Amino acid sequence: MTQRDLDVEAVHELLQPAELEQAVKRADTRRSKPTSPAERLRLDEVLLCAERTVALAPGALDVLRDPKAFYDPMQLVEAREAVSHGLRLLSAGAGVVWDIAPVSYGIEGVDSAQLTDLDRATADAGLNVFEQLWSSGVLADLARDRPDVVGVSILNHQQILPGLTLARRCKAAGHRVVLGGTVYAKFADAIMARPRFLELFCDVLVPYEGETALLAVLERVAAGRELSGAPNTIALNASGSPVAGPVRAEDVAALPTPDFTGLPLHLYLTPVPVLPILTGKGCYFNKCRFCDIPFINEVAPLPYRTRPPATVADDIATLAERHGARHFEITDEALPPRFLLRLGDELARRDLDVSLVGYARLERGFDADTCTRLAAMGVRKLFFGLESGSQRTLDHMAKGIRVAEASRVLRAVHDAGIAVHLFSMVGFPEETEADARETLNFLLDHADVLAEPQHSFDVHGFSLDLRTEYFDDAERFGIEIDHAELARTDFPVSVAAWWPSRGLPPDRADELRAEFQATLRSRFPVHRQFPAHLWPSFEEYSILYADHYAQRPFSWRLCLPSPGDPLAFVLRWPRSVAFHPVDGGYVAQSFTGSVPLPAAMLQLLSRPGPAASVDDMLDAVAARIAPAGTAEAGAAALVAGLRRLIDQLLAAGVLWLVPADTGVEVAT
Repeated sequence: MTQRDLDVEAVHELLQPAELEQAVKRADTRRSKPTSPAERLRLDEVLLCAERTVALAPGALDVLRDPKAFYDPMQLVEAREAVSHGLRLLSAGAGVVWDIAPVSYGIEGVDSAQLTDLDRATADAGLNVFEQLWSSGVLADLARDRPDVVGVSILNHQQILPGLTLARRCKAAGHRVVLGGTVYAKFADAIMARPRFLELFCDVLVPYEGETALLAVLERVAAGRELSGAPNTIALNASGSPVAGPVRAEDVAALPTPDFTGLPLHLYLTPVPVLPILTGKGCYFNKCRFCDIPFINEVAPLPYRTRPPATVADDIATLAERHGARHFEITDEALPPRFLLRLGDELARRDLDVSLVGYARLERGFDADTCTRLAAMGVRKLFFGLESGSQRTLDHMAKGIRVAEASRVLRAVHDAGIAVHLFSMVGFPEETEADARETLNFLLDHADVLAEPQHSFDVHGFSLDLRTEYFDDAERFGIEIDHAELARTDFPVSVAAWWPSRGLPPDRADELRAEFQATLRSRFPVHRQFPAHLWPSFEEYSILYADHYAQRPFSWRLCLPSPGDPLAFVLRWPRSVAFHPVDGGYVAQSFTGSVPLPAAMLQLLSRPGPAASVDDMLDAVAARIAPAGTAEAGAAALVAGLRRLIDQLLAAGVLWLVPADTGVEVAT
């Protein structure tokens, strides 16, 4: 068996100077033709940064895998932005949106929920960013090796278009294609009614758990039997009709240790491996009205199935030995604290020194003693769904947590030395503006904890998903749905056309979310300027930073420290910054923002001096530009103006404040 991760392969093979230079030409050509306003804006944006993107994107992949540069957050942010702009540039010439910040893959004018659009888009080689790469690479390899089956896994909506394009190409080349992944667990009935999907994209679809299904398909291939009828599958029978095999829930405890052999772990964008590990499937709470996990897990008799802690510990030990990994992301929906404690005991018995990150609920089981033990076993960060700071809203969604309990858990986890992430949303059904403001207030009330660099939080808009209690009983919860519009969609995940009959109108919810983001930016300026976080907030990178900075100071910041702070810094222009002449001055522009800059200030700030406290640094700059005989009050005003300007530059990412205690050399 051969395993390929075509996503990471494509990033490395396409983010090369020659490919990027060709992409500039394609994007420029496309901009010269009539396009939609949205696409025109995207083309303008990628071409504005094209020269810097071509120069920096290839080397950015090395920064993200470098064991020293990776832990310089300024270089990390710049490298991720360079990769992001590189992907935008590569895809812009084809009318495709491909990005990692946020993760996205879409095609202009194509709805991945419509079968007719999927048919049209996957047949058009001009809409496939990977066409040449696949033709000369994976498809040529498959033609040589002729495997019994080709499996394509589609795990999220961003993978639908490229995944189905690949599946269609493989099927057209005569391969037996087995298509699986969690996306199509939601669409078994829809696909049974649309045999065209199977005709186009696969010989077998696995909408449910795939271990038994794949083995059964391989046995049928070996025996020359018809493929339809295997457990957990949908396939066309000899007469061309869709047939669903019996549904079977896997015995999670009996599953083998995950096998990543053959995957190019050295190409993943981390300096050391961070591997996923499964402890269970489903959710032990399983009641939240906005969540579709209960639907996905309906195939099983139990809402939550777990592997024995000893088995999970054996899995971790095997993967640590096999791949040299000691960092693991537990991929469960929610981790019970008691299970984690039992896992910690098993890890201790095997003398395993590992670091773990995972998802959990803000429940009373995370008391001070438990959190201390979790930190000792290697838990470095926990991601919690706060959802709302309003008890009324939490009760409405049947979240099963108390605001006061959430506060206590947050502080207990923090006191134990474990980082946290808090997910929150605005725009829940029947939520009032006062309810929404309680969410903002919860974050502000815990600023003494959340201001620490290792913690993170966000505020998203609410999305109404199908297959949830909110959808199934919409009228009861003050939700109106355009069912006629929904019926015209083949594979809907969420409801685009809905509105609340009670509570916040959608446009007001959007306004509040924007207001809250601005408030949070101003309240937490030191380590985060949304969407930029100096300490990376997502799972794989946050666990690596937690380990690296466990015994080191984290002096990096996105604004100048307060007057009197003795820490020494150096100001540096990042490589991604460009200076555009404007009206006798300049606009300093990075990948993330731009700031007007007087010519004299550009000249002064471009003379890097020795590391010094910010007070000394500002006094030295002010002394260079202050007229002779400037009074003390005038000098103070000048320093205050310099501070405001430099803070603007730092927040926009066009200037770096490098701590002297890191020993990091910054390219200029």
